[in-house]
Amino acid sequence: MRRQHEPHRRGAAGGALEPLPEDEGLRPDAAAQGRGGGVGGVIDPRDRFSAAADLYHRYRPSYPAALLDWIEQTTALRPPARVADVGCGTGISSRLLAERGYDVTGVDPNEPMLAHARAAGGARYCVGTAAETGLPEASFDLVSVAQAFHWFDVPAALAEFRRILARPGWCAAFWNLRRSSPFMDDYDALLRAHSSEYEVLLKPEPTIQSILRAEGIVDTREGESPNRQLLDREGVFGRAYSSSYVVHGIADLPAFDRALGELLDRHQSGGTVEFPYRTVAVCARLR
Repeated sequence: MRRQHEPHRRGAAGGALEPLPEDEGLRPDAAAQGRGGGVGGVIDPRDRFSAAADLYHRYRPSYPAALLDWIEQTTALRPPARVADVGCGTGISSRLLAERGYDVTGVDPNEPMLAHARAAGGARYCVGTAAETGLPEASFDLVSVAQAFHWFDVPAALAEFRRILARPGWCAAFWNLRRSSPFMDDYDALLRAHSSEYEVLLKPEPTIQSILRAEGIVDTREGESPNRQLLDREGVFGRAYSSSYVVHGIADLPAFDRALGELLDRHQSGGTVEFPYRTVAVCARLR
């Protein structure tokens, strides 16, 4: 990991994280079996992801060990510290933290996603939002937010995190962002050509800047680590349909499927393609 910021230098050396095309983030939405849905209309973010919970659970990437090492180094926290994993979805990040020995409570507004998290075990899970977690006051040492913060109202979320943290407490927010490669560049172009939502949905970069500039933040650090997925044909389709801008933003899904299949035929090697990522993170200390 790298790119640490010194206290009170949130807009100083290092500048903003480079904005890259990537998933709109938190969790996917799709119709039954991850297919179907519709284009148009406003969908509550809390409800976007119910039907594709299985695809998210099976095909979304995990997070590198180097990320958790960096969070521990930055915050000086060690197991069995208490962690609230907010926007936990199917529990990908919750399980990673629990496997390290942390006492983890996952919070998410979406019951189908939580059903997968509970089935996989490793942590406690409850229904709640970033602004209203339902968790006890001053009861956690760290709030973690994986692939989710850009769906939150940043001031409201930070106010709630300040309430549930034993002060002074840390919040760690992180995202897997796709890196450039010949396949990724063509995949990105395919999404831009077929999805009306791809370029208009929320992105992590503005949220990171909002966190860095938020009131009541006394220290911030930024870090980055490489990550990757190696996916076969089924995995690539599952990964694509775990993104709500595919299901809700594409009017002609059969045409998209054909184009994605042709893209895989051009780029696959041994039946697989690589999804390279950079996992970016920001740790913010709240007073």
